[in-house]
Amino acid sequence: MSLWNQRGQTGMAVLALIIALVALGISVYAYLHMTQRPDLQRQLTKMQELVERGRQEMADALKRLEEQIRGSQPREEPLKR
Repeated sequence: MSLWNQRGQTGMAVLALIIALVALGISVYAYLHMTQRPDLQRQLTKMQELVERGRQEMADALKRLEEQIRGSQPREEPLKR
């Protein structure tokens, strides 16, 4: 029994499956290795907090800028129909 069909594609499919399984094994190993390191989890949590704080500060700064820009312009009344 041969792994090759008439066009020789079965062997390539088996090779692709083996490569995919090896890649899956490596990714599972990396995931398990990374989740067992509490110092990395602590750093990740700290980075998430910093990103959230930076996002909030940027939102506040943009709000103040908007108020300054709109404060110098006359308010437009919405058109009534």
